[in-house]
Amino acid sequence: MKKVNILVACGSGVATSTIAADEVKALCKEHGIHISLNKCSMTELPSMSKNADIVLTTNNFKRNLDVPLMSIMGFVTGINEDKLKHTLLEKLKEIQNA
Repeated sequence: MKKVNILVACGSGVATSTIAADEVKALCKEHGIHISLNKCSMTELPSMSKNADIVLTTNNFKRNLDVPLMSIMGFVTGINEDKLKHTLLEKLKEIQNA
């Protein structure tokens, strides 16, 4: 099975991305998805996304990337977290099995 390269971005690349990244790691471990996870700031995002299979952000990002982009702010706020987990899990499985 393919390892999924995930990039998690927030404003500074430290605070909310760490909270969200921990949730993503736990979700992947629980469902047997092998990942490589890196974090960055929103300004680093365009250049760092080149090595990612999917980009997850805790901020709004309006530019186009060559990889799937998904907001995971729900992991920080707790709003619609179950739906977010389901949607993210489906996307990660799709990438892993591609």
